[in-house]
Amino acid sequence: IALLALGAVVACASTNITSTWRDPAIGPVQFREVIGIALSADSTLRRIAEDEFVRAVGPSLGIAGYAVVPDEDLQDRDRVRARVEAAGVDGAVVFRLTAVEVTERWVPPTTYGNAWGYWGSAAPMVFEPGYMTTDRTVVIETNVYNVADARLVWSARSETFNPRNSHTLVDDVVRVVVAKLREEKLIPPAP
Repeated sequence: IALLALGAVVACASTNITSTWRDPAIGPVQFREVIGIALSADSTLRRIAEDEFVRAVGPSLGIAGYAVVPDEDLQDRDRVRARVEAAGVDGAVVFRLTAVEVTERWVPPTTYGNAWGYWGSAAPMVFEPGYMTTDRTVVIETNVYNVADARLVWSARSETFNPRNSHTLVDDVVRVVVAKLREEKLIPPAP
């Protein structure tokens, strides 16, 4: 039972945007074509994230960063800028892992029934001992830039509580961020 409870806690991953910022000096802007770039040392995870971004915004609006910027150029700012500008996009959405916060918590013991319902010899059979569990909160920063002048237009911090795996984390973050970008009218509504 304790393992099932722990599995239920881990399976309940949720992503929320905890803060956003938008450049107040820039009026309304809506990008026509955006490149999604996931800054990750893991090239497979990068591709998964960027493909998910294209899926979420739609292939007519989004381009996966790896299609424009190869992994070996990702650390070279000048090469990245030249490749992104040459791709003809007007917006760049950049995802970056900023923190993984780990906390431990005590889950108290559980007995089933009311205080007197299982009194006596059956009480030990319906008792679940307390246990320690570890929670993880993954923090992702998303920045949106206007490619023409390299200006930061919008930024968000998202937190995902207990992601099951990196694929689930990527799917949740991209889904939540793209919905917020549409709400902020930075990208067109879904077709």
